[in-house]
Amino acid sequence: MGIVGGGAWATLRPAYVGEVEGDGLRVDQAASPVNVEFAGFGTFALISALIGLALAVAALGAARRGKVGGGAGWLLWAGAVSAVAVLSVYVFGDWFVGLLHPVPEADALSDGASVTMVPPVNPGAAWAVGPFSAVFVYWSANLVAYSHDRELKTSPANQPRTGQMPVG
Repeated sequence: MGIVGGGAWATLRPAYVGEVEGDGLRVDQAASPVNVEFAGFGTFALISALIGLALAVAALGAARRGKVGGGAGWLLWAGAVSAVAVLSVYVFGDWFVGLLHPVPEADALSDGASVTMVPPVNPGAAWAVGPFSAVFVYWSANLVAYSHDRELKTSPANQPRTGQMPVG
């Protein structure tokens, strides 16, 4: 999941387009997409949230099929596994960016050469998006299921009628 997410993140990250001038790079604002850094941050957060959602659904599915007991252990499992997946998205995303947008050697660059450069992303709070979404979705689904089960048990249709003996 992390490798696929990293590949998706690398392909979705926009790059600056620049031109070599002397000892530096001049970014062409007209040719470069707007908010390159924020787009990289946003796609990382979005992919992390989708991974957290997928892992929560997998944990819920395993618990609903009866293969596992569910509960707090699976809540923690979803959070921990999504944290590892988010880390692998970051690592593999940067690796894939290096493959998709290689930075040429300084000796190979000449004045006027066009270069694309993907800036690094500092995820900051986005590190928590995947684990938070996994835990939140898992907890919310269990809360809704518990409320629904409790409602069914207290429903008047499920209560014994006056004069009848309760069964079970």
